[in-house]
Amino acid sequence: METSSYQYKPLTHDNEIRLLHLEPGVTDDVHFTLHPVRLSDNPCYEAISYCWGDPNDTRVVYCEGKPLHVTVSLYTGLRRLRCRDAVRVLWADAVCINQKDTLEKNMQVPLMSRIYSQPSRVLIWLGEDSSDIEGLQECIDGAIAVLPPENYDFETIYPISKRIFLQAYRRRVEGKPNFLSHDWRPMTRLLCRPWFDRRWIIQEVTLADDAVPRLAICGDVQFSWKDLASVAYRIGAYGIAPSIAGMSTIISHAPYMISFHVPESRPFQMLAALFMAYLLKIYRKRGSVFDCVTATSLFKCGVPHDHLYSLLSVPQIPSAIVPDYRLSVEEVCLQFAETTLIGEHNLRLLSLAPHTTYLPNAPLPARRALPSWVPDLTCQGFVHPLVSYTIQSQCFHAGGKERPDATISADRRLLHVKGRIVDRVANMAICQADVPFPTEQEVLPGTGISARIKKRFATWLDGCYRVAGEQYARTRARGRASGHEKETVLHEDPQEETKLRRSFLEALTCGMTLMRDPISEEVLAAMQVYIDYLFDYFTEGYVVSEEVRETILTYGALIEQSLIFGEARCFCRTEQGRLGQVRVEAKEGDVFVCIAGAEVPYLLRPSVESAGVYTLVGDSFLKGVMQGEAWLDERYETVKITLE
Repeated sequence: METSSYQYKPLTHDNEIRLLHLEPGVTDDVHFTLHPVRLSDNPCYEAISYCWGDPNDTRVVYCEGKPLHVTVSLYTGLRRLRCRDAVRVLWADAVCINQKDTLEKNMQVPLMSRIYSQPSRVLIWLGEDSSDIEGLQECIDGAIAVLPPENYDFETIYPISKRIFLQAYRRRVEGKPNFLSHDWRPMTRLLCRPWFDRRWIIQEVTLADDAVPRLAICGDVQFSWKDLASVAYRIGAYGIAPSIAGMSTIISHAPYMISFHVPESRPFQMLAALFMAYLLKIYRKRGSVFDCVTATSLFKCGVPHDHLYSLLSVPQIPSAIVPDYRLSVEEVCLQFAETTLIGEHNLRLLSLAPHTTYLPNAPLPARRALPSWVPDLTCQGFVHPLVSYTIQSQCFHAGGKERPDATISADRRLLHVKGRIVDRVANMAICQADVPFPTEQEVLPGTGISARIKKRFATWLDGCYRVAGEQYARTRARGRASGHEKETVLHEDPQEETKLRRSFLEALTCGMTLMRDPISEEVLAAMQVYIDYLFDYFTEGYVVSEEVRETILTYGALIEQSLIFGEARCFCRTEQGRLGQVRVEAKEGDVFVCIAGAEVPYLLRPSVESAGVYTLVGDSFLKGVMQGEAWLDERYETVKITLE
């Protein structure tokens, strides 16, 4: 006769949770008991962070002698974590919360901030298979030794960024340890584990005090999560990832780059995800839920509500949103939009709408039935929003000194704002991500993957120059075989020529660094050398000069970090001759609007049926209006804008 399955007993107090008492053992059978405790009593336990895996692929464990089905991931984790001769006290969400009881989930999810804040240790279970990560600890230790130090201040990071690539290049030539030649393979293989882009891990690894150890376990391999995350942070903060992954135009050879290029370039993406998780840990005292949503677009979750609910506990600034799994996903998105726009007076929310997903040369994913001004939290992805995080001073002030003035209609379908219509899209270049990857024949006289990357980037730049127009053309003569260039003057006024060149470069970079700091004058100056190098590289007989090489190695990573904003956008020219960047969904005739109190301009599509009614296309960069100029120009009238 089949034994009846385990039945949960209701929790009876507001701050009560269940702890898992894992019994000792060595057989395949896993036994434990569940014990209710109050968090206010400061119970002693270790919290498990793991990836649930396929919910249909389960194993049987025994709670109080009764069978209970759990995913393979948790089963293998419990089997590995149990002691041989003592009970181990753990907390694991899949069994400590009755997942079939929606009301209990609504009560327990808000407690997870406390659950992951007060364990004696966080145990990160990555799976049983450790066969491909031999030498992982040596890889992490070696990376820490060759990478620049952890730092969080841009004023300190910037001068270090200018010298590290030139130093690494010279050390590689001398055969000395450096991050360009470092063997990253054990780490890139580790990053292929599914745990790394699970959205819940962010709070699981960030909430506890720094003194609480975070031990990562993969089979019989154990290492410090903090050490791994520190490596990812340094790689991200200093713009090193594209170079070691062979995706940069400034480094001709990355010996272990192939390890980053498994399907979907997952290790490269997970480095970015791990960088963001570590960044959120550092800044959670000052950040908001909006910051968390913005920073975690690469993360996934099995339950769509958790695109928001998994992040509510991360910032120490409380949110007015209360988890409720009975609500529709559309209602969750709408609540987030209302709370941010109206409750927090934060117009940055519009930068996430309608979505930030983009798949090169592929149709966009279907968006849920939401107004265009409400972000679909299930469709956040690779498009970098142009607004600043709330933890820093904002870079732009396109909305002038006006106070945000946003209201929502009674039926919650329309958003009313004030704004000034300043221009329209005239023509656009192809999106950088959509430029075809050239063949070996097309990169001659260059050869190899490095030449193909350079050629692809030069092709995109050429398209941007064509859209910008003749007055923005590069001013340097051809015939550069010696590596020494002559200037061809296209403008009688050198100052006008410099101004035009700067406008073009600012539009390419959206005028800022990856961390949303204003791009410096010296980086813009070096960027022209960088661009000319990409075109010169394919000139027969061209030899790069040491001066150009040093400039590129000094500023190349900073330039490429800024150019990332154009990866999934289109460079454009407006009807009034301005240059900018817009979302790929943009069309000719879409209007640029500077909304009162907003950080950046937004691109809107006028309704064909109703005057003054628009659909939000997305955030944008538009040279000449980013610092409130439209609100000082009498040519533009303040009008009421309705977004549907």
